[in-house]
Amino acid sequence: MHHGRPLPICPFEKNVRQVPHNDRKASVPCRPRLPKMNGRDKVFLVAFLTLLLGPTPEVIELAHDQGKPSGSAYLVGVYGHAVSFSPPSIPWRVLRVRIYGYRYGNRTESMEFVVEIWASNRSILHSSAHPYAKFTTVSTWVNIDIPGPAVVGSFFVVIYTSSTPERGIGIATDSSLVNRYSEIVSGKRVLTDWSEIKWKTPPKKEETNWMVRVVGSTPTTITTTPTTTSQPSPSMLFGLDMTELIQVAGGGAAAAAVPCLGWLVKTRKRRFVSSYLTKVDSVYNEFFMNREECRKRLEQMKSEIVQLLKKGKIDEPHFTILDTKLERYLKDLA
Repeated sequence: MHHGRPLPICPFEKNVRQVPHNDRKASVPCRPRLPKMNGRDKVFLVAFLTLLLGPTPEVIELAHDQGKPSGSAYLVGVYGHAVSFSPPSIPWRVLRVRIYGYRYGNRTESMEFVVEIWASNRSILHSSAHPYAKFTTVSTWVNIDIPGPAVVGSFFVVIYTSSTPERGIGIATDSSLVNRYSEIVSGKRVLTDWSEIKWKTPPKKEETNWMVRVVGSTPTTITTTPTTTSQPSPSMLFGLDMTELIQVAGGGAAAAAVPCLGWLVKTRKRRFVSSYLTKVDSVYNEFFMNREECRKRLEQMKSEIVQLLKKGKIDEPHFTILDTKLERYLKDLA
C-alpha cells in the first residue's frame, strides 16, 4: 500500500503593502534597527534556536484524489466511508481529516457524524463525534481537527454519517483516478461486494475515490505533562449554582449566562459520547474472540444508553450515533 500525494500545507500568507517612492504622504511604520550580523553570528543563532526549540515538524496532507469531484454518495445505517493511507514517516501524528461534502435535508444541525482512525489491523486508535453543522448545503472542504493519534504503519480514516434518503451528508467522489484505497465498511468488515447496499444506481468501485484527505506531521521529541483541571458542574458558573447566580447578578445577567451554560452542557455531552464510543470499541476489541461474552456486554451497553437517553444524559442524535455503532458491532458478531 502506498501513501497518497504529499501536499505541503502553507500555514499562512503574507499581505505585503508596497509604498511608491514618490509618495511622500504615505506613512510607513518605523521598524527598529537590528544590529548587523556576520555569517558566523547567523549560523550560531540558527543553531541555538534549533537546539532550544527543536526541529519544526513538516505538516503534510495525504490525498488519493485530484480535487476533481465527479459525483457524491451517502451511506445509510451501519455503513461507513473508509480510505486507507500510508504515512510518509514513522511515527506520524494525525492532526486533521478533510472531507469534501455537503449536508442535505431539514433539521440536520442537531445531528452528528463520527470520524475514526483505524490501525492496519482495524483496531480503533481514535473515535469522535462532530456536528453536522460543520458542513454547509454546498459542497466544500470541511476540516475536522483530530487530537493527534500517532500511527506506525498503514491506517484507515473511517466516517460514519448515519444518513438517510431524507437527510444526511453526501461525500464527493473523484473518478479521475482508478480507485485503490477507498472502501465501504460495516463494523470491522470491509465490503467486497458493494451491491450489498441497495443502491438505486450502484457506483463502480474502481471509479469511486472518496474525497477524504488526512493532515499530519512527525511528532516532536519535546513532551509536556498535561495539566488536569476539574470540570465545573453544568449547573454552576464561576463556582455558583444557578440560584446563587440569580441572587448575586440579578435576572438579566443570569439570563445572559444561559447561552454559555447551554454551550457547556452540549460540550460535556459531546465529550461523553466520544468517551462512550471509545468504551464501545474497547469492549469489542477486548472480547471479540469470546463472541458470546462480547455480544452480552454490547447488549448491556444498548440497555444502558436507553437509560442515559431517558435521564437526559444524552440527546436523541447522540443516542442514534451510539446505537448505530453498537448495532454495527452486534451485526458483525452475528
